[in-house]
Amino acid sequence: MESLLTLNELVAAVKGINISSKNTCCFTNVATDSRNVSENTMFIPLVGEFQDGHKYISQAIEKGASVILINEKNFCENKIEYEKLCQENSSLVMICVKNTMTGLQDAAEAYVAKFPSLLKICITGSCGKTTTKELMVAVFKAKYGEKVVYTQGNFNSETGLPLSVFNIRSNHTVGIFEMGMNRENEIGEISKVLKAKYGLITNIGTAHIGILGSRENIAKEKRKAFDYIPADGAAFVPAEDDFADYCTEKVAGKVVKFGKTVSESESGVKFICDNGLKGLSFTVDGTLVNMPLSGIHNFINVSGVIACAKECGIETEYIKKGIESLESLNGRMEVSESVLANGKNVTLIKDCYNANPDSMEKVIDFCDSLTDCGKKIFVLGDMKELGEKAVSAHEQIGRKLLDSKASYVFLVGSDMKNAFEVITRSTKFTEKNSSFFKLVWKDSNSSKEFEEIAEELLSVTDENDVIVFKGSHSMSLDKIIPLIEKKAGE
Repeated sequence: MESLLTLNELVAAVKGINISSKNTCCFTNVATDSRNVSENTMFIPLVGEFQDGHKYISQAIEKGASVILINEKNFCENKIEYEKLCQENSSLVMICVKNTMTGLQDAAEAYVAKFPSLLKICITGSCGKTTTKELMVAVFKAKYGEKVVYTQGNFNSETGLPLSVFNIRSNHTVGIFEMGMNRENEIGEISKVLKAKYGLITNIGTAHIGILGSRENIAKEKRKAFDYIPADGAAFVPAEDDFADYCTEKVAGKVVKFGKTVSESESGVKFICDNGLKGLSFTVDGTLVNMPLSGIHNFINVSGVIACAKECGIETEYIKKGIESLESLNGRMEVSESVLANGKNVTLIKDCYNANPDSMEKVIDFCDSLTDCGKKIFVLGDMKELGEKAVSAHEQIGRKLLDSKASYVFLVGSDMKNAFEVITRSTKFTEKNSSFFKLVWKDSNSSKEFEEIAEELLSVTDENDVIVFKGSHSMSLDKIIPLIEKKAGE
């Protein structure tokens, strides 16, 4: 069994000190959560604001951890205890490092460097990055099959990206990795780990604006995804984004813009039509592609994927096959037909994984564009991580709703009270209430509030209505859905 890194490679990468008596090591996977440890795992205990992973070292050893990194501070405070663990477990390798988070990233960087021929693609952006990643994966898998390694789920952070790259193996030809951020320079750190040849930014929006303060600061961070693109690589940015040029001004490689405003002669892509809930149609070099993902914003996402695929030499047949094979992602603009407990057949749009002002407005625009459907009913929850922008952002959603084609609007959460107040104060709403939507606000996402929303939804829905659930993940709006759907056997 071959170790992902030799002991010498690991110690050199993390700039650590081997405090065990072993001169070799073997680990075949990496974990930062002791619950995920199995035989031959390198366990890296992280220190967070509320939790210290060093508390779980003993459990990790019991579950088969073969290598453990330890923070220098923790080692100094508990030196005798750690030395005893090494003596009791003769096959265990313990390495003391300055910081285990940095150690994880440094080890991952060294591991990626062992695969110089791997074609590495990174994807980031304020919203749409997971959908874009899944589209990219589908296209490349259409050609390369299981030779594609990629971010699983939402493992895109300072810890998620390093853990993801440890899934690379010698049989892989392409690596597609998503990069997210929750703090300053997080993208810079994980970009250094991956050193992608191709990078794509979906957009510069307002997600995490509460942390970084402005779109300018968000763009400053996101463009770090392009820091290591070589001269023979490329950076892909949406042509209509006002930060496109800023994000690419330091790129060493080629700059490729994508989107609705890029001509067919330049991109090979021509938009044909919006099929509403059934997706979008467009051509790629004259070949018709019917994408099952709904929403014109997803045309922007897929345009970036197509641009990258073409730059990497992927033929049109594989681009078509990959795009047409993709289904809605769980929790992200997931469109499904459903029979409600009141017997009505409706369409549910579930977008409860994340929410920010950009993605919230896109969902409203998408529903406004729908034809051949009944009433449009919105259940919208708070958008989190907006900091001091929370009030104005939710007020803007209220103004957006005033101009929408909604029939019913349910607002959920303390922040959504700002949207509620904008609407109820508007003369457009108060003077012509009968011609506007019915408005309900609930101050929390408690079980009681959800039951009340479900009861009212069932009382107002008819055949062919569309119900949209959109809010930040912590609002748990998806819990309303089982309350309104018809149960099996009923």
